[in-house]
Amino acid sequence: MVLSLNGIPIIALELKNQFTNQDLNDSKEQWKNYRNPKEPLFHFDNRILAYFGCDLYEATMATELKGKETYFMPFNQGSNGAGNVGGAGNPQAEGDEYVTSYLWRDVLRRDMLLAILQRYIMRQKEEKMSIITDKHGKEKEKVEVSEKIIFPRYHQLDVVEKLIHDTAEKGSGTNYLIQHSAGSGKSNSIAWLTYRLSSLHDKENKNIFKGVFVVTDRRVLNKQLQDTILGFEHVEGTVTTITEKDTNAS
Repeated sequence: MVLSLNGIPIIALELKNQFTNQDLNDSKEQWKNYRNPKEPLFHFDNRILAYFGCDLYEATMATELKGKETYFMPFNQGSNGAGNVGGAGNPQAEGDEYVTSYLWRDVLRRDMLLAILQRYIMRQKEEKMSIITDKHGKEKEKVEVSEKIIFPRYHQLDVVEKLIHDTAEKGSGTNYLIQHSAGSGKSNSIAWLTYRLSSLHDKENKNIFKGVFVVTDRRVLNKQLQDTILGFEHVEGTVTTITEKDTNAS
């Protein structure tokens, strides 16, 4: 299945059904082994921006097809539902709903998909440094730059949208504690929230915040956050980084 915007394909899905003896692993296998990444439709950052695999109980997602090297990430709510402490997977569905119905009801519906394209999805550069030995036997540093598409995972989309909705209703002055596990994309969640808050308006169309500060006490996360936030498209002067090297900042 392919979802298109003005005739341009942007989302592709492989839907599987346990009643026909196929599941999530079959959808991933199909993307990895039976779809040619060299075809124009599947070129990186060309047309399709996210590839989903889904069965009756779980969903997964990738942003680039690399054959057998294609990397899929879980796209589930968590065993106790979005925002609740629990394990992997999804909660049981109510009534006649499918367990994975959140994918098309909450994420891929028209207004949310347009919001994802406008406010979330982005390209991100990564630098990987390695030590190589040249033909003279001398070691030197080699920096490889790669790019990837960042598409929000379900928990990231859920937390940012909930915070924005609550802040729009209540205004400033409320404290929130957000729990994120290791490797869950904290930097991207913070960056998305920062940009949304900076342009958030109340019911009278007035800015709720005059400015947004992002503060961290971890050096690694600090650099990661700076790179992530500055990587977003923005008007010059709207984003400033302040580090220990800065003696004067305004």
